[in-house]
Amino acid sequence: MKIISTEMKDLEPIRTIAVSHVGEYSGIAGAFEKLVAWADANNLWKASPRMAGVYHDDPMHTPTGQLRSEACLEDLSGMEPGEGMKTYTISGGKYFVMRVELTMNEYYEAWKKAYAAFNENGYGYDMRDHYELYVTCCNPEDADATSIVDLCIAMK
Repeated sequence: MKIISTEMKDLEPIRTIAVSHVGEYSGIAGAFEKLVAWADANNLWKASPRMAGVYHDDPMHTPTGQLRSEACLEDLSGMEPGEGMKTYTISGGKYFVMRVELTMNEYYEAWKKAYAAFNENGYGYDMRDHYELYVTCCNPEDADATSIVDLCIAMK
């Protein structure tokens, strides 16, 4: 894993189509697969929508089976969500953003480093969305392929 940058940013809300997931955060892949298949079937990639993973609960204080997350695709088309999907707006506002280059197996380590940097700077947490914004995506079947991801932590 490589940290590319860390900065405070004012981020705009992102209107998305989302597939909800409950359970271990690493299990969100199935929700993303459903979302990607729907986007493929509806020819939504031409507009270059961004994808994000939103994580609602602190895994240190929430039982694994109750962790809530969203696999999100930026809604640039105004389409109605498909079956089992919903509209979801990722919150905007002041965020600590750590941009990282990582493989599929390094997300946990990356989030630990992002929260450590956040805490070392004495920032205050906000209850808005904490999320991953995928700048580039790798092939999830290639364990060595890298992606560039913005880890976004809401701050007061």
